[in-house]
Amino acid sequence: MKGDDSRPRGYWWIIEPVARAIAVAEQLTRHDTRVFTAVIARAEEGEGGFDAARDIDDFIATVNANREHTGLEEIPEGLVRPHMFRHTMSIIAAQEPDGEIALGLQLKHAARRAMANRTTLACGKPDAKWVKEFDNQLQVAAAKRLVSLLQARRVGQTIAVGPGAARFHAGLDKVNDAMDQAGTLRAQVADERLEITLLRDEFADLHLGTVNHCLWNAPTAECQNQLPRDQRGQAPLLGACQPSRCRNSVLTLAHEPIWRMEEADLLTLLKKKLSMPRREQAMARLAEVRSATAQFDKMKENA
Repeated sequence: MKGDDSRPRGYWWIIEPVARAIAVAEQLTRHDTRVFTAVIARAEEGEGGFDAARDIDDFIATVNANREHTGLEEIPEGLVRPHMFRHTMSIIAAQEPDGEIALGLQLKHAARRAMANRTTLACGKPDAKWVKEFDNQLQVAAAKRLVSLLQARRVGQTIAVGPGAARFHAGLDKVNDAMDQAGTLRAQVADERLEITLLRDEFADLHLGTVNHCLWNAPTAECQNQLPRDQRGQAPLLGACQPSRCRNSVLTLAHEPIWRMEEADLLTLLKKKLSMPRREQAMARLAEVRSATAQFDKMKENA
């Protein structure tokens, strides 16, 4: 345990960058026996260091005071302290494409990927207490991001491509039909609020991402092929997502810039001298990326 010399000493596997960082910290520490020590006292004495609670409060105040220039959303009032971040960050990061990989590195679960995946996924799994506090808010936040797509779909626009686009459109159409049939309810509840409620219920398993959106459905999820059979069907393994071919994958115009950038990067790479296996790999990936960008082109033509 940290700070408890009476407990047995434990050992962590770490990766080379972490080892180098610790070696640097050993040279910088002022403590005789510890690499990492509290620096609050020196911060209060004006000798540098940091006071986490004070610095977090200052950060929030600075963000809120400069929203007009930065365009950032206001951070709500409330007590925020360091210990609150780790689990929440783990759960949110685990829901993003490639978040499992980044999460494993951030949490230093880097001994072996096969072993680290189990630890990382466990840390990123919402427990009952977390779900009670945050899960509904996450669903509402996701629904809010879908409102503009719902409204575009209402006037007949094609707003998504990819293997899961038809299913995504069908879900949005179902919500729009419910809106049209809810005349009495719409008179009592503001339209956007009703939209959010219906979207949250229709897309309860939706995972929003920067590369694609995942309409989680275990039997058709490509990512589950990377897991042992007894672990499949519980949650998407977003680090193993195959967005261009998984039947749960949806691409919108908000995702297009990421795909265009990867296409340009691959074209630049292929202009260089490469080994035959690497060239074949890059060409295969380029074909996969272009299958997505071609769909974006077609969607714009039909708009």
